[in-house]
Amino acid sequence: MIFEFTVENFLSFKEKVTLSMESSSGNKLPQNMIDFPNVERLLKSVAIYGANSSGKSNLIKAISFMQSMVTSSHLFNINIQIPVTPFKLDTASSKSPSCFEIKFIHKNIIYRYGFTCDSRQIVDEYLYTVVGQKEKPIFIRKNTKDFEFPIDTEQQNIIKLQVIDNTLYLSRATQLGYDKTREPYSFLVDNLIININQNWLNYTLSRIHDDLEFKNKVLTIMKKADFGGIENITIKKEKKPVKNLKFNVGQESKSSFEVEDLIGDFFDFKFVHKAENGKDILFDPIDESAGTNRTLAMLGPLFDIMENGKVAVIDEFEHSLHPEITHLLIRLFHSNNNKNGQLIFVTHDTTLLDNELFRTDQIYFCSKAPNKYTELSSLLEYGIRQSADFQRAYLSGRVGGIPFIDETLLD
Repeated sequence: MIFEFTVENFLSFKEKVTLSMESSSGNKLPQNMIDFPNVERLLKSVAIYGANSSGKSNLIKAISFMQSMVTSSHLFNINIQIPVTPFKLDTASSKSPSCFEIKFIHKNIIYRYGFTCDSRQIVDEYLYTVVGQKEKPIFIRKNTKDFEFPIDTEQQNIIKLQVIDNTLYLSRATQLGYDKTREPYSFLVDNLIININQNWLNYTLSRIHDDLEFKNKVLTIMKKADFGGIENITIKKEKKPVKNLKFNVGQESKSSFEVEDLIGDFFDFKFVHKAENGKDILFDPIDESAGTNRTLAMLGPLFDIMENGKVAVIDEFEHSLHPEITHLLIRLFHSNNNKNGQLIFVTHDTTLLDNELFRTDQIYFCSKAPNKYTELSSLLEYGIRQSADFQRAYLSGRVGGIPFIDETLLD
């Protein structure tokens, strides 16, 4: 579970902004919060609003960039450039490093991890465990090459010899078997489920194929959501050859691509409806609505996140979905079916701005004037009461995050 994520000088973010999953002191909508022993209550979900090009998706990209660096930087050679993009509309910022930090809890231990980098090197990096108000460092990296190891000094001094300038110590140390970085690495790689224009359908179909109980959960949602009378889903798994584009990090060149032949799992599935005579009629996915297929695709990861306490990060959550279906999925996530899972999502669906669905600390806004930088604020910061009409407050411009439209366009 995440406490907060912070980014500075990346894409449209010039100044430091923090997305917090810690709840405020209010007790409204208790089902929307996670009570964890000896820890402040955390929010199950956060919705991010804003005009087009305001930077909403850039916040998701910042989380994704951090995860990608943790996942892959140990594979870099010295010629690889770090694919980071600082804020470009300010000369000083464009030449400065970008900063990323995340505070999270995993297996009952709270961690704070962060790094600063430019395209050539990791400038700073650190990992702390947090107990109450005190932090204990596992490692601290400064000026790229200077390391401090308060614990396991001898072992970590050996590891640092195999860490190059553009590689995260967290990633390399984990690959070399250092146990103090293994769990933080595991959380950042395996427990952050990020969806940026990706299709989760194969994941859901795989689980339906292998798990009858899971299939019944999905069917229950599909039936209660009234997707045209779906009675069942039939599915067959096949093995087929597939071409995969593989990214290589080599010693002789910066990078290269090759096409490799693989055998992949493919799922042939049908939706089952009942004809007037009671006979089963099979519908191909193309015969169903985009919303039906989108909902089916999302249910697998959402159930996984709720069951296993992971964090979903989704861009355009409501894509192809009727507002009532979007409401249903949010209510499902806030229900007792979800114990420790969290959902961070970007949306334009203002019908979700409902004081019976979200708390004021669960709604964030990205705002950006033309040729300026993105600012992030929560509904809580505007002093909006929980009993207020959230949608009206947003659409009236009281809380930012709406487009700046030049009305002379209509003249």
